[in-house]
Amino acid sequence: MRAALASVYAVVRRVLGPPARLAYRLARAVARAAGVYAVRLSSADTRPGWMNRLPANRFALAALVVLAVAALYGVASFARPAASAPRHGTTVPVTSAYAACPDTHGARVSAVTPPGARGSGQASVAGAPVLLTTPGTAWSTDVKKGAGPWVFGAYGSLAPGLTVEQTTSDGGLAGTRCGRPATDLWFAGPGPADADDVSLYLTNVDDRPVTALVAALSPEGSIETPEGQNQVLVGPHSTRLVQVGVQVEGFGQTAADAKLIALHVHAMTGRISAAVRVDRKKGADWLPATAPSRRVVVPGVPSGGGRRRLLIAVPGQDEARVTVQGMAPDGAFAPVGERSLDATALAVTPFDLGFGGKSTALRLVANRPIVAALVAEKGDDFGVTAAVPPLGAADAGLVADNRDTTTLLLSAPPEHAAAVRLTQLAAQGPAAPAKDVAVPAGHTVEVALPPPAGGDDYGLTIAPRPGSGPVYAARLLEVKKKGFTLLPIAPARITAALPPVADSTVP
Repeated sequence: MRAALASVYAVVRRVLGPPARLAYRLARAVARAAGVYAVRLSSADTRPGWMNRLPANRFALAALVVLAVAALYGVASFARPAASAPRHGTTVPVTSAYAACPDTHGARVSAVTPPGARGSGQASVAGAPVLLTTPGTAWSTDVKKGAGPWVFGAYGSLAPGLTVEQTTSDGGLAGTRCGRPATDLWFAGPGPADADDVSLYLTNVDDRPVTALVAALSPEGSIETPEGQNQVLVGPHSTRLVQVGVQVEGFGQTAADAKLIALHVHAMTGRISAAVRVDRKKGADWLPATAPSRRVVVPGVPSGGGRRRLLIAVPGQDEARVTVQGMAPDGAFAPVGERSLDATALAVTPFDLGFGGKSTALRLVANRPIVAALVAEKGDDFGVTAAVPPLGAADAGLVADNRDTTTLLLSAPPEHAAAVRLTQLAAQGPAAPAKDVAVPAGHTVEVALPPPAGGDDYGLTIAPRPGSGPVYAARLLEVKKKGFTLLPIAPARITAALPPVADSTVP
């Protein structure tokens, strides 16, 4: 029994520490009394028939042992700290970040980090250091055609808020944010039947293989493959190019007749970076990554002429009823002829909406999750924007590639006005005095940003001011004789959330 009691004591001591010693002494005293009692019973019961009373003696002994353990637990319980409420989740600065730039067609790759981070940091492309050494600075380089995918990594003080973009100009201006590794991504835009090429790039930045499950929706419904689930294996530190509507992994001829398409990329193991490029006879662009939600805002509908098509994809089994509201320079409005839309289940539904040539953001409220994007045509080029979360006081936005003619489209919901501070960043830091912009509730404001003196490209931070409401932002980049491209601006990943922590020793 002494050995058993010692084992219990060892466990309790690990949990409670020194206060367990007092409990152990008391329990041992009780146990010693139990032993003396057992000896006396044994010596007294020598007459015939004592064995008939042994079960009762054993039960008495067992009761004393239980009492010893109870004493050990009971006294120790007084020494335990009172149950404390679980700690709320906290946030900490990001310490490492990756961004995968898809296969380049001859591109400019640009990177920027926000100011404010402390300590040392390092950035590299494919393991080679780059000239981005200080938070709050920008960097860019021109990459030759066929250089292959670039994986941009940052550590320490250069990781929080790292934003990397690539912009190509062959066949039309096309810009995209180099994707962070994720587990679930959506894209919507023109399909193989309305394009010369639709290419899906899947990049694995990690040391283990990743299996990506790719699903597709068209106006006719879900696109299926004869093999069932469409799985693509991506090896460590490699990229897979999938031509949608051509290769088996891209649904082959099953998707070739789709004029519109929504692609869902889900990492079944690990995480994946994904990008989708669409090339047409007139223009090219990358499709922005987005996510399903019941309430979404699509910013960055540019002003001017040309067709504007809203695309709504419904991942679920039921039709979605969607209410549409526009936010323009002269206030909130209902698009001409449409206020409530019906979007087909498991399909992509297009809507031609009238905006009167105004720069606009669209707020969509649905009765079930939807994926929303918009295709804007202008001259011989087209651009695609998609739903993104709002920027907030703790969630600034960054844009890495700004040059030639850059215009910001800032929109505030009808419930709250917004105020933001714009800061241009060059290789040496801030390139011009910060500019404050007010955005009235329910309005969209266009902000033209000329390049700072002494440079033709720069990074940009978009930081809502204290007390500001949420703001939705997009960048319109135009280059002479090369077209235009749209980029919805999502919040930069500056911090990472840690889960709540509770004392596991307290019931």
